Amino acid sequence: MKASRRSSWTRPGRVGLLVASLITAPVEADGDSAPRVHVQGFAAQALIGTSHNNFFGDSQDEASSEFTEAGLHATWQVRDRLLAAGQLLYRRAGESDSDGLRLDYAHLDWRFHQSDSHQIGARLGKVKIPYGLYNETRDVPFTRPGILLPQSVYFDNSRSLVLAAPGVFLYGGGVHDRGASEWSIGAIRPDFDSASVEYNFLGNDLPGKLDGRHAFGARFRWESPGDTTLALTYADAQADYAPGALDPFGAGTVDFRNLMLSVQQRFDTLTLTAEYGRPKIRLAGFGPALPDRVSQAETFYAQGEWRFAPDWELLLRHDVFYRSRKDRNGHAFAAATGLPAHGNYAHDTTLGLRWDATPSVMLRGEYHRVNGTAWVPGPDNPDFFARARDWDMWLLQAAWRF
Repeated sequence: MKASRRSSWTRPGRVGLLVASLITAPVEADGDSAPRVHVQGFAAQALIGTSHNNFFGDSQDEASSEFTEAGLHATWQVRDRLLAAGQLLYRRAGESDSDGLRLDYAHLDWRFHQSDSHQIGARLGKVKIPYGLYNETRDVPFTRPGILLPQSVYFDNSRSLVLAAPGVFLYGGGVHDRGASEWSIGAIRPDFDSASVEYNFLGNDLPGKLDGRHAFGARFRWESPGDTTLALTYADAQADYAPGALDPFGAGTVDFRNLMLSVQQRFDTLTLTAEYGRPKIRLAGFGPALPDRVSQAETFYAQGEWRFAPDWELLLRHDVFYRSRKDRNGHAFAAATGLPAHGNYAHDTTLGLRWDATPSVMLRGEYHRVNGTAWVPGPDNPDFFARARDWDMWLLQAAWRF
């Protein structure tokens, strides 16, 4: 197998757990050879076209160029075991994300226990949330397995909820005869305050405000010497709704919980990945316009990445999302709400191609055949009845890093 030209920002599991590299690295900083400040950056621009339904802009009438990403990431080795890290991010993604420049994350990382084979530490600040295999690096195009992550698990229509938030996480890990393990556990204040999140949980962009109350998260991850990664993620988040003027909803609460299993197997030039979850959503106190209810969704994808040449990679993925696992065809949803049944599910088959033109430049193309509209961005598609059940989407992206 020829070596590919990937840089230090690699995908999860490609060269083992991050914790393994941290544990085996020297604790003491070498002032002569290792810089105490390190800066990296990236920029990416995409074009998106759809046969029906808008995705990140007006993608139906002509190709949308409203998917732009750029970031500047820096780390500072303050002390031997104290690291400061942060990233400024510019992101535009149609009506669902028009905030532009923001602080993606910024935290202090204190590794207070370190030995030859184990470590324990804490991250404090606006921290990246350990969720599945890709969440912590999802904003860097070079680390994603496609232009878009699987929308059933890494939903872009409410990405702020699981991306990063103020809080603290304890973490630890170790290297042993059976591989390497890593764990994270923490508490944060989740970010529910966006139109896309309201569409996802409450069905529309409402006059009031969803305010994240608190959240708990945990992940355990293990990698075997045979290049197998297993991970188990748990998330539990709550939010309160404060009604606005002329609001049809009362002061309700939202409770989101999910338990997700992740599996990845790496071969010589082939990587197989699957993740499965059952998010549970509880709504209470919103009044007659939105009766109390508990629903359990189902999310799953399976994908293969084949590096068939040193600089070329082929992606094939099938992604499934059901808002209610007991109503997979959406008939009960349609009868109860009068809305189209296809708003309750989405099946997405993706074919993608990646070319690492140089160590710093990546070009990608991607085609999606989608059945269902459960994860189409609400702000880009405010008319539920205008959403088409069957639709096609293509994407092209150019990305650069330094």
